[in-house]
Amino acid sequence: MATEFDVVIVGGAVTGSVLALALSSFTQHKISIAIVEKSLPNYAQQGGFDARSIALAQGSLQKMRQIIPLVGNNLEAEIREIATPIKQIQVADKGHFGKVTLKASEQNVPQLGVVVELAKLGKKLTACIEQQTNIQLFCPNEVEVIKRSQQCCELTLKNGEKLSSSLLVAADGIQSQVAKMCGVETVQLRDYVQSAIIANVELSEWHQHQAFEYFTEQGPFALLPLSGNMMSLVWCVKNADELMQLSDNEFLSRLQHQFGWKLGQFLRVSKRFVYPLILQKAESHIHHRLAIVGNAAQMLHPVAGQGFNLGLRDLHVLAKWVAHAFNQGNDIGEFLLLAEFENERTEDQNRIMNATSGLISIFSCEILPVQAMRNFGLFAVSHSKTARDFITNRALGW
Repeated sequence: MATEFDVVIVGGAVTGSVLALALSSFTQHKISIAIVEKSLPNYAQQGGFDARSIALAQGSLQKMRQIIPLVGNNLEAEIREIATPIKQIQVADKGHFGKVTLKASEQNVPQLGVVVELAKLGKKLTACIEQQTNIQLFCPNEVEVIKRSQQCCELTLKNGEKLSSSLLVAADGIQSQVAKMCGVETVQLRDYVQSAIIANVELSEWHQHQAFEYFTEQGPFALLPLSGNMMSLVWCVKNADELMQLSDNEFLSRLQHQFGWKLGQFLRVSKRFVYPLILQKAESHIHHRLAIVGNAAQMLHPVAGQGFNLGLRDLHVLAKWVAHAFNQGNDIGEFLLLAEFENERTEDQNRIMNATSGLISIFSCEILPVQAMRNFGLFAVSHSKTARDFITNRALGW
C-alpha cells in the first residue's frame, strides 16, 4: 500500500525545501508533503571557509517574508540572521571607461539583496522542516518508478516504499531525472563556451557591503560580500583548466591582477569549484500532475545573479496556485491549474533568459562599435537616476 500525500517533492535542496515550507505556510500547515532527497546533508563538511554561497535579491527576501514556518520567525527573518547585506553594486566594463554604481540608499531600501552560505541556509531550512508535522522527509532515498493515473501519481522509492500524491514536483536540479521519467526532455539552448570558477576569498580590507561585477573578454567576474573580510568569487573564463591547476598562491596572484587593490591584498582562497556554463530549459514546466521548478526548469548563466531568484519567483507562484486550490477543496494536480501557473511565469522566465544571454553577447563582443555602444550605455546610466532606478528595480527582483 502506498502512503498518501497531497504533494511529493523530489529534491530536498534549497528549492524543494523552500517550496515545501511555502506550501505548508499558505495552507495553514494542513497540506501533507513528502520530500524525497537522495543525499544526507553534511553541513560541517559543506560549511566553513569552503562554503558555497548564493545571492538573494531584495524581492526574493520579500517573498520569503510571506513564508511562516510552524514555529519561529518568517523565513526572511531566519535568513537575515545568517546573511550579509549587499548595499552597493559596482558594474564595469573591464579595461574600458564604462562604469556604474547602484546603491540601496538611492532606492530608499536597506539593501539590494543579501549573500548567504548554502550550508547555513540548508541548516536553517532543515530545522524549519523538522518542526512541520505535515512534512515527511524520505532521505537518503531516490525515485525508481513513477506511475501516473488520471487521479494521482504513484512513486516507488529505491528502498521499496511507495508514495502516492495528487501532485508531483520535480525539484531535482539540472538534467532532472523526474522530468525525464515523465517524458519531459531538457533542451540546451546555448553553450556559452565559458566555465564559472566558484570560491571564497579573504582580503586584507573590509568590503563595506559592496559587490562588484566586471565584464571581461573571458566573461563576467563577480565578488560578493560575506562576513568579515570574506567575499564570494564567481570568475567566468573560457579556459578554466589553467586556473584550476594553479597553486593557491598563483591563483591569488592572478586574482589580484584581475581585480586590483581596491580592497587591499587577497590573502586566502578556499577550495575551488568549476561549472561549465550553458543555457538550458525543460521543454515544458508542467505535465500530467507534474510541475518542474528550479534548475530542473531552467539553468541560466550566473551573470547578474538572476537564475536562483527567478526560480524562487517560480516556486512562490506555484505555491500560491496550489495552496489556493487546496484551501478551496479542489484538485491540486489538475492540468488547468498547472497551466495557469506556467502561463503566469512564462513572460518573466523569457525576459530573464533573454536579458542574461543578451548581456553575455554584448559584453563578450570585441567589435569596436559594440564596445563603444555598451560603454556609452554604462556612462549614460551612471549619469541618469531614472535609468539607475530602472536597472536597480530589476536587480531587486521586483
